[in-house]
Amino acid sequence: MRTSSGKPFLPAAADIVFQYIFSSARSEECLLHFINAVRMSAGRPLAQKVEIRNPFNLKDYESDKKTILDIKATDEMDRTYDVEIQTANELAFPERMLYYWAQLYAGRLSSGDGYEQLRPVVSIVLTRFPLFSQLTDLHNVFNIAAEKDPKVLLTRHFEMHTLELTKPKWDRFMEQISTVPEGQRLLRNWIDFLLHSNQKTEAEMETLTCGTPGLELAYQKFVEVNSDERMRELAWAREKAARDEHGRLLFAKEEGRAEGRAEERAKSRPNGQCMIQYP
Repeated sequence: MRTSSGKPFLPAAADIVFQYIFSSARSEECLLHFINAVRMSAGRPLAQKVEIRNPFNLKDYESDKKTILDIKATDEMDRTYDVEIQTANELAFPERMLYYWAQLYAGRLSSGDGYEQLRPVVSIVLTRFPLFSQLTDLHNVFNIAAEKDPKVLLTRHFEMHTLELTKPKWDRFMEQISTVPEGQRLLRNWIDFLLHSNQKTEAEMETLTCGTPGLELAYQKFVEVNSDERMRELAWAREKAARDEHGRLLFAKEEGRAEGRAEERAKSRPNGQCMIQYP
């Protein structure tokens, strides 16, 4: 898909596009149905409505190209939702996910409140990179469970979903889709939209949105953000900054490996001397 000026559309998984779709004006419907598709896929109870706590603000992105803004919302059961998409891997990323969850959980407790006032926090983290190579599924759910019997949970307040938007896991997900229930079909359509909406024709998008609650509005907002030149330029700048940062991290990692190999070779030489071999 292209804009009226002929420029290619940004994908819905680009961070500014994603944030605009799910946290700008009138986004509650999109966010509610996306959250419910994720939770339905995992057999969790659904929300009836959500309230966005940190609406989209373009100035937040203009101030810092590295700013990571989660989408925070609450539902009618007072559950808190934290939704984010991450484009580049970071050191200790799982620990970062846990830290963000813990901040939200503890933040619900005001001075003088008892622990019974704490409410569940549900994190939904989408990554555009591999996160858990040991797991073959695209969508995984983490809880705090007993080792001897995983059915016994320490608490139902902790719930973390990860969705790895990588080609191998998307391909595997699609291979399984013909035998999965309705909840998986809805999640499939949402992920297909996030990954491939900029590559589809209008007719293909019409087919995709049909029968998927909230997705038609999400598509309208996707077109809106791609039609705004200011947001497009900022989104491209952030994508470039993320790629550059990823490249720097890979370079630093490779340099570290090279230095490690050099140190190992030096240690293998007796008295630090070079080994001279004679024919």
